[in-house]
Amino acid sequence: MALKEKIERLKAQILDTERIIELVADHPIMLEGLQEKIQQLRDKLATYPNEIIDGSVRMLFSGNAVHGSEGIKTTFLTKTLKPFTALLKTQAALERFGQIGARGRSRQGVNTDLYLTALPRGSFGVELKQLETEELFDEEEVSNALKDVINLIYQSSISDETFEQAITDVPKRSLNNLKSFLKQIDEHESFLKISCGEIRREISEDNVHLAYERVSSINEESSELIVNGIFKGVLLNSGKFEITNEEGDKISGFISTEIPEETLIEYDRVFLNQECRIHLELTKKTFVTGNEVTVYELLEITASE
Repeated sequence: MALKEKIERLKAQILDTERIIELVADHPIMLEGLQEKIQQLRDKLATYPNEIIDGSVRMLFSGNAVHGSEGIKTTFLTKTLKPFTALLKTQAALERFGQIGARGRSRQGVNTDLYLTALPRGSFGVELKQLETEELFDEEEVSNALKDVINLIYQSSISDETFEQAITDVPKRSLNNLKSFLKQIDEHESFLKISCGEIRREISEDNVHLAYERVSSINEESSELIVNGIFKGVLLNSGKFEITNEEGDKISGFISTEIPEETLIEYDRVFLNQECRIHLELTKKTFVTGNEVTVYELLEITASE
């Protein structure tokens, strides 16, 4: 059963129990048992998050991507949904593992598998939904990640300044996937209507084009450097690292996808809180406004010479 349905069922049971309590208020034995039951239900409800949990997303398209409200191109869907689900997977990992010590969370990755469950019309689109999952927090984290992805897409369409603020801490791979996602919609001269839970965003055809141009216009200059410092650790699933250089400054960033997980585990075992040589790639992103953002990527760690 989906988390949202579990919450709604608990609320319904609480209401039903409250009505029964009103009917048996003059029966002390029954009243005591019902009061104990309603407290148990409330305690259980308190373990679930308060915000709307919805592990599904609806997208509507127009233009050359669809044929009125009758159908949608399968090639368009394939090329659009692949980068979208990649964006979701990265964001869900950041949601679970982005902060050290998130209590109650599994050490395993978030289940971000989505299923095509409906074909909404007006114009035409798709509904993707996470079906039943074994992990308690999966649906909550997928819901939050979906909303973050939707807001990232929307913010890229608003203005240069809004876009720059939105991608301050966004991995390079997410920017590449955002670009691929917008590219398909732009090429098919489509608007985008997208929603998850209480989040509903609509981007016009013109603003989709501006968003794609904005993402594509980022100028990247990369260089490599060696830092002598102390390795502070990695977060495997979110792909992040942190080090301290010789001046005591903290440097954090993302881990190269070329480094195997086994190697990262070995780095953690051998070099954690130790002085070492850290090989980094430094990427300077320059926006059309002239503003710059510097992003670090971990390439290799070796023993100090």
